[in-house]
Amino acid sequence: MVIERCFRSLKRTQIKMVPMYHWASRRIVSHVKICVLALLIERIAEMTCGMSWHHIQRNLETLQITEFFDLKYRVLMRNEVTTEARNILKSLKIKVPKQLIHAEKTA
Repeated sequence: MVIERCFRSLKRTQIKMVPMYHWASRRIVSHVKICVLALLIERIAEMTCGMSWHHIQRNLETLQITEFFDLKYRVLMRNEVTTEARNILKSLKIKVPKQLIHAEKTA
């Protein structure tokens, strides 16, 4: 149940995943491996940060990217990082994303 919960949590991220239907044994094996990997990532984060996955997830969900655009430009920017999210990222040795994610001039 924990592995399935982790997999559902992983699917709610920005990673594009589609439902998996298991008619082939290789698909079942792949699904189990992804679920175990999700659980492993969750446990490593919990042990490294010293807090529950729910707390980590709730704080990291505050990180958001907003798209700004007009007829000439399209810009993706990150919001301000909360102190809690910054501390979690630092504990996990993950760099805080840049403020300006992407900028392009549209045609």
